[in-house]
Amino acid sequence: MAEDLQALMQRIQKDAVDKAENEAAAIIARAKEKAAEIVKAAEAEAAAKLEKADKDAEAFTERSERTLEQSARDLLLSVGKNLEKMILDLLNLQVEKSLDESTVKDMLKTLAKNYSSDIEVDFSEADAKKLTSFVTGEFAKELGKGVKVESDKGVKFGFRIKLDGGKVTHEFTEAAMADALSALLRPQLARVVNAAAQAK
Repeated sequence: MAEDLQALMQRIQKDAVDKAENEAAAIIARAKEKAAEIVKAAEAEAAAKLEKADKDAEAFTERSERTLEQSARDLLLSVGKNLEKMILDLLNLQVEKSLDESTVKDMLKTLAKNYSSDIEVDFSEADAKKLTSFVTGEFAKELGKGVKVESDKGVKFGFRIKLDGGKVTHEFTEAAMADALSALLRPQLARVVNAAAQAK
């Protein structure tokens, strides 16, 4: 009887241990499952964050490149405008220097051969004083027609010729010559700036 009791107690103890081990194994299995789910979720979250960071970095790089390209274009345009202004200022200065008294007289002599009516010549106030005797003398003689000399505040250097009572004018002023020369020069400047822009 004592042996039966002993065997019963051992079986109860063994059943209790087996049950505890089974429960422990189930708890461990659930814990491992939960841990695996947590790791999987963390990995997915990390992958999503990494993908978002990559996309954000790519978008930022793209925006930065576009901003740099726009800045480079703006800089080239600004440099081009400044270069054009500088060249046109130099051009104006050279035209002014070129329209001295001697050059104006030579131009008028050449023009006298091409006009066949009375004309008016407009100068700056200073040039009108210097050149009136030439225009009414030697120029009028070559022209063979009537000549009138006027001063015009709109003329700084050079002269303007009026025909047919002012209905027709021919400009030989520094402004007209500089405009004509700069119109020829602008396409060249545009090509230089475009070439510089494409060389980057």
